[in-house]
Amino acid sequence: MKNFTMIRTFALAITIFFVSNLAIAQKAPIKYGKVSMDELLMKTYEKDTSAVAVYLCDYGVSEIPFMTTTFSFDYKHTRIMRIKILKDEGLDYGDLEFSFYKGSSNVGSVKACTYNLENGKIVKTKISAKDRILEKSSDDVYTYKLACPNVKPGSVVEFMYSISSDIPPYKMGPWYFQKSIPIVWSEFRVNVPEYFHYKKNGKGYLTFDVNEHTYGNGSIAPQEQFSIDRYRFVVKDAPAFKKEPYTTSSKNYMSAVEFELAGVQEIRGPYHDRIGSWEQINKDLMENQYFGVQLKSGGFLKDVVAEISAKAETDEEKILAAFNYIKANMKWNDYYGKYVTTSLRAAFKEKKGNVADINLMLVVLLNKLGLKADPVILSTRSNGLLSLFSPSERKFNYVIASCKLGENRIYLDATDANCPCNLLPERCINDKGRVISSAGSFFVDIESKSVSKSATIAKLNLSEDGMVSGNVDLSLNGFTALQFRDAIQNKSEDELLETMDEAYELIDVESVELENLKNVEKNVVSKMEVELSEEVESVNDLIYFNPFVINKIDENPFTLEERKYPVDFTYPMDRTFMLELTVPEGYTLESKPAPARINLPEKSGQFMYSVNQTGNKIMVVSRFKINKRTFFFDEYANLKEFYNLVVAKHAEMLVLKKI
Repeated sequence: MKNFTMIRTFALAITIFFVSNLAIAQKAPIKYGKVSMDELLMKTYEKDTSAVAVYLCDYGVSEIPFMTTTFSFDYKHTRIMRIKILKDEGLDYGDLEFSFYKGSSNVGSVKACTYNLENGKIVKTKISAKDRILEKSSDDVYTYKLACPNVKPGSVVEFMYSISSDIPPYKMGPWYFQKSIPIVWSEFRVNVPEYFHYKKNGKGYLTFDVNEHTYGNGSIAPQEQFSIDRYRFVVKDAPAFKKEPYTTSSKNYMSAVEFELAGVQEIRGPYHDRIGSWEQINKDLMENQYFGVQLKSGGFLKDVVAEISAKAETDEEKILAAFNYIKANMKWNDYYGKYVTTSLRAAFKEKKGNVADINLMLVVLLNKLGLKADPVILSTRSNGLLSLFSPSERKFNYVIASCKLGENRIYLDATDANCPCNLLPERCINDKGRVISSAGSFFVDIESKSVSKSATIAKLNLSEDGMVSGNVDLSLNGFTALQFRDAIQNKSEDELLETMDEAYELIDVESVELENLKNVEKNVVSKMEVELSEEVESVNDLIYFNPFVINKIDENPFTLEERKYPVDFTYPMDRTFMLELTVPEGYTLESKPAPARINLPEKSGQFMYSVNQTGNKIMVVSRFKINKRTFFFDEYANLKEFYNLVVAKHAEMLVLKKI
């Protein structure tokens, strides 16, 4: 196996340096349990003194050994990690978790230990049974969680685990050479017998310090040998991946490499292509008893179909009624997945299920109502971006419903009770999804075209003794309304006031009245009676007042000198703030913020600000808009400066003087 298909994602090109045949294996960079005195005496990481912890070494080996007992190939992955804890903020790096497919994988040796220096001696504290937890993450994925004991600044923690399977994997990796803290040495080795053809996929911006491809031998029988491709990748002194706000999954941009199965050559047999095609994936899913077969069911929805058909006249009314019925009668169990748990009939009877139980049921109901609906499989934001040119159904971990409405296709997810019909939960908005249907399969854009709007209207009175009180009304829609509803649902009146006080630090909320809280298809409206938490600042005859009692943009979320990955706002946004401030008779504006109108190129971002006085009333108007979802790295500097200017304007004071 000498030639592989090469895929380059972002800036990383995987170029293998071929080394002479039968090269001597390199010594492992780390041995579990051999922590040095220098590592324990280490106080800071010189290349990044702000680091709260640092990986001294992260070393992994994935291999496919031949088992003479079964005359077949197995799979084994072993990993050793050694981490130095430098500050209190780094104590969480004394915990580790890893996931595996329980049905096809076995967890072998699992070790963890904490090393501390006490009275000049190295003291080891091994992990105990109570510090190990096995949790079910989804229908077929389990997560092993380890918590090292006695971890403190100065400690070195070490983990080692192995996972094996009697079936060579579809993927090896991804192996990430970057994490949220620096890594002194990251090394990944892969040993592949000639019978298995893997293509290598890479992404990220770091270059390899070692990038080798050597060869070795294995044997099936004394007189029958096969070649082994040995790959070794090393990155030294990898900087921490600094994640800023408005980022999808970090794993989309951290430097990594993975091996994806392309084909298998049987021993003394034919070759089997495993790359597949989107057409084959569509066919397999439509024939799967936990996916496509379920779409042919629906007799259990007979009464629901009759009820909706009797009341709904238009297609829009049918879609909304079906969506609301599933939301109201099916409870999501928080599990993702594209396959139903057992069957849609069983889920309907239990009134609960995973994502597929709920959204495939919605597809069936829409079709029963005479509409054209199909499932759309996708990868959630936390799961990473899809590869459009490498057909694989394994990357898809979620399914939503889609429905044709005229010439358009709308997308629906009935798992979130607070989500309106025209909005997908943020977890779903991750560039692309793929329609699966008996008529064929194709990619579609999964994005939010709905602008998330918030309008704040404040009418406040400033008394001569410096107290401010009055009314603040909010009107929210889209994601802003969804976030608001999620934050306050099922709260008592006292809990609601407490939540409001915590959210709006500058004001005390005396009372609040909510409209459309349960009617998610309408804007949620909040009407508050408020008082300013503190008196306004007064110096001599001057009063200083910042008008943004709520929704002030007081911090720039973008702080990096250079950002090499896109800014993803998820959705366009439009924030309007209007204040009518009534001041005591005899007061006038001594100085006020200058009017401002700031536009990003192509009006991708807009800001407008004005202050005016008429009699004893001062009017303040601010409007902040982000008009597109994604800004690329070459737009980052302009976006950062845009926020700097907005933060500066929102910080400016009204200065009042008594005449």
